[in-house]
Amino acid sequence: MNEQYRDLAISSRSPVAVAAIETFADELVSHGSNCRVIFDALAADPDCALAQVYAAALFLTTMTREGRVQAAPRIAAARALISGANDRERHSIEAIAAWAAGDDMQAIRILRMIVEAWPHDLVAAKLCQILELGVGDFSGMCRTSAMVAAVDNGSGQALGLHAFALDQLGDPEMAYRFAHRAIALSPGRDPWAQHAAAHAMAAMGQLVEGRAFLHAHAPDWERCSSFMLTHNWWHVALLSTELGDEAGALDLFDERVWSVRKGHCQDQVNAISLLARLDLSGIPTGGRWNDIATHVEGRVGDRTSAFLDLHYLYALGMAGRDTAANMLVEALEASSSSSVVAGLARGLLAHARRDYLNAAVALGAVRPCLEQVGGSNIQRDLFLRIFADSVRRMRADCRPLQRAA
Repeated sequence: MNEQYRDLAISSRSPVAVAAIETFADELVSHGSNCRVIFDALAADPDCALAQVYAAALFLTTMTREGRVQAAPRIAAARALISGANDRERHSIEAIAAWAAGDDMQAIRILRMIVEAWPHDLVAAKLCQILELGVGDFSGMCRTSAMVAAVDNGSGQALGLHAFALDQLGDPEMAYRFAHRAIALSPGRDPWAQHAAAHAMAAMGQLVEGRAFLHAHAPDWERCSSFMLTHNWWHVALLSTELGDEAGALDLFDERVWSVRKGHCQDQVNAISLLARLDLSGIPTGGRWNDIATHVEGRVGDRTSAFLDLHYLYALGMAGRDTAANMLVEALEASSSSSVVAGLARGLLAHARRDYLNAAVALGAVRPCLEQVGGSNIQRDLFLRIFADSVRRMRADCRPLQRAA
């Protein structure tokens, strides 16, 4: 439990609501499966502005159009109650409202201000890290997490946030040290720190040790949200592919990654990313692309995250869902302010359609700028692998022509 959060003032006359908000804070930061406890707070005190805006944040974490629609009345209610909120709560309302409006940078700026003034607010720190990861601001992520890590004195979860940020900034050895300390302080309740340790061990080439480490902690994930559960198993599967155990990785796809919650976007991204790697390794994947495409085809119009959209696009291309894929790639090219997103979209769809020359050209042009689309270093590595595969296949296609000449 993040005990330090209990020291932060909450504007509510209901002890039940306050207790539910504190439980929500712990569930969110520890990736528990009971974040819906925030609705218990609303039932106990519908006039609590913080409960209203935290409920909005929970909807926004789904990263879907429906989530934004569901968040809107909660934000409106929080704004109507803002006169009874304290300064921290008012800033939280402003930040989450900016997030709901699609202004991630403004949301990040306000969340960082909250963390600086109230460094025990790990809800603000966690939401800030989600958004920082989404925009690819890894140096900013490290500065934010350093503020909470500096004052943490027991829960360890702040150290887990900082461990992940350190790894993304390119310091896996220090990341591993912070992750190891975080896990020791919060045994069984910090899957994010375990995840950070897995990142660090992969970066240091400790593949066998990393897989064994994750297997040892796997029982802890049964209390987790579906994303954290499937994402940590996704890391196990990636390590298995690196160790040459593609068959084992395919089993994990079926049993641990894609069988849990097929309707959740983060679980879908885990599945797409793993299946793409298995395909690139030459493993027959059967009808799995079609199954994924059936679940993501309805997300074409969401447009809440370019990182998600690019994964949806690749799955649709691999499954031959041409109408949906064309709609999405055209929307990304027309509406994205980033040429990187547009180039990735063209390249990924070309690769999925076996047009390796155009895939190599499009992906090669944006390869130095991949951080702009967000996601972790290991997640973005998929785009590099697809580029390398495009180049290899393009060269193979050209050899018979060269010999004939």
